[in-house]
Amino acid sequence: MDLSQYLEIFIDETKEHLQTLNDQVLILEAEPDNIDTVNEIFRAAHSLKGMAGTMGFKRMQRLTHDMENVFSEVRNGKMSVTPDLVDTVFKCLDAVEEYLSCIVESSDEGENDNEDVIEALNACLEAGSGSAPVVEEAEVVVEKKEESAASGADKRKFLEIGIADFEKNAISEAKAKNMNVYGVTVYIDENCMLKAARAFLVFQGLEKVGEIIKCVPIVQDIEDEKFDFDFSMIVISSKPIDAVKKVISNVSEIKEVVIEDYEVPSDAEVTSSVQVEKEKDTDKKEDTKKKTTASGKSAGKAVANRSVRVDIEKLDVLMNLVSELIIAKNGLVSVSNQEDSKTSMQSFNEQIEYLERVTTNLHESVMKVRMVPIESVVNRFPRMIRDLSKKLGKEMELIMTGEETELDRTVIDEIGDPLMHMLRNSADHGLESTIDRLKIGKPQVGTIWLNAYQDGNNVTIEVEDDGKGIDVEKVKASAIAKGHITEEQAEMMSEKEAVELLFRPAFSTAEKISDVSGRGVGLDVVKNKIEGLGGDVEVTTKLGEGTKFTIRLPLTLAIIQALMVEVRDEKYAIPLNSIVTIEDIMTSEIKYVQQKEVINLRGTVIPLVRLDEMLDCPPREEEPENMVVVIVKKGDKQTGLVIDNLLGQQEIVIKPLGKYINIHKMISGATILGDGEVALIIDSNSLV
Repeated sequence: MDLSQYLEIFIDETKEHLQTLNDQVLILEAEPDNIDTVNEIFRAAHSLKGMAGTMGFKRMQRLTHDMENVFSEVRNGKMSVTPDLVDTVFKCLDAVEEYLSCIVESSDEGENDNEDVIEALNACLEAGSGSAPVVEEAEVVVEKKEESAASGADKRKFLEIGIADFEKNAISEAKAKNMNVYGVTVYIDENCMLKAARAFLVFQGLEKVGEIIKCVPIVQDIEDEKFDFDFSMIVISSKPIDAVKKVISNVSEIKEVVIEDYEVPSDAEVTSSVQVEKEKDTDKKEDTKKKTTASGKSAGKAVANRSVRVDIEKLDVLMNLVSELIIAKNGLVSVSNQEDSKTSMQSFNEQIEYLERVTTNLHESVMKVRMVPIESVVNRFPRMIRDLSKKLGKEMELIMTGEETELDRTVIDEIGDPLMHMLRNSADHGLESTIDRLKIGKPQVGTIWLNAYQDGNNVTIEVEDDGKGIDVEKVKASAIAKGHITEEQAEMMSEKEAVELLFRPAFSTAEKISDVSGRGVGLDVVKNKIEGLGGDVEVTTKLGEGTKFTIRLPLTLAIIQALMVEVRDEKYAIPLNSIVTIEDIMTSEIKYVQQKEVINLRGTVIPLVRLDEMLDCPPREEEPENMVVVIVKKGDKQTGLVIDNLLGQQEIVIKPLGKYINIHKMISGATILGDGEVALIIDSNSLV
């Protein structure tokens, strides 16, 4: 049984449980008496412990087991939730996350035992609940009676194990060599989700201390989960009975292990045992059959290397469209067999129109399947802001809206780090200290807003704070000191242009660099990442009132609407969402500002970029009287791209250029046209 097949499932589910724990512990910090939250935390910790044990990750299992113990005491009212306990639990979650990172990278949890975290957890347990309650003597007596009854039942189980002659010989040889032969029955917890995996870990442990010569039910049935919550074995080992029992007991979710010396039973004993258990066994089989029918679960092995979670309705639509596609294909095949050319041509055009409708709908449906709520990225930020609040000694809260807004999976995977940079900047350098806020009459608790919403074919994400805002003069002074600009340039700069300086590499206005951030630290990375996704970022600020970062991102990166243009004999695509207008300009209307070409378009001065020069095309023999100019925008800025001809609008599939082509960043990818020709896609953002 190969546990690696479960690794993907384990990683996905562990991430979910960790997120649940982070969210619930944050709620518990605000509402220490919320018993529903305590129960939710206990269940998540219990699930994590069981999953880690199943996969053989002992360190993670031990840590989550101790967490489970703590919340078991809280559930039972034996200890209360304190700030120290919450801090310790968050450290535990960080440690589990560290184990998970190691597992993702190397399929191994690493060597860190996190003893300090476990000691802190146990210290909270001792301080909160005191010593463990004394077990009543009556309870012990009951347990002994139950154990005695169980032992009798297990004796019958050992007797029922049919022994072949060669197995009898193996037992005789083992005893001749002074080896121990044990009858073992293992009971698995009835709440266990992966009982076959537990059994596998028992087998794995026993193989290190001995040899299993018989198993009931057979190993294949156990692997296929065709058994109740117990199984029996005959084991030959040189180890004492306690050592063998300990190996089995170390596997989590094993409720009980019954083990004793095994003797080959006589025929009379076997017959007697079978008669006693026959009726019970029949009832058990019937019960198992009913359970299997009720649950509807297959007995086959679960094999999953990739987890896909898609709304079933979306898949139904997709399936329906694929069937429509097959109908369209059959229609085209039918047309190709028609002899009448006129009728054939008419039918062909109809089928092509039908096919076009189906493929458009199919595209929309696939895009919906690729869309993921932005919640999957932002749900880790409340915990981050809570930690920053403690670290920086500032009171702050994060208010999030629009978490249900959906983005393409590719964009979702890349957007997490830029948003984290912005939030850290707002927390560290944006918000004032609690004392400073009270001095100027602001609320004691600083607020950071994270808002996401769909705007046409784009998604807008805003990160705003009610802090001190950006001091533009300070930014200019810092830029002059670092040699980014001259004093003359600083005087001519508008407030917006000065704020844009923050996106220069390694630019910061922080007087001392903290390990959290300084306003500007990482903002060049943010800008590059956002623009690499086909989006843009801008900043608005008001001194003393706060700052807002606005990110605009395309809904999807895979298929876009584009304007096809021609420059000399080459075809290029310009994304439609960045185009403002297309103008026919007289060459005589071109003016010069600081030796650069511009046009005055309805009162707005727009710089020109000649694509033929940028793309190293051969120069024209003579300048035409009229030029076609495509006006593109990035935020508030506009630029005119001079082209030769317009070819029209087209839906294109973006193909990456790959690692082997080193090309200027003005090209964002390529597409394959209907005739098989390749057209490069212009990155208008970098040109602006």
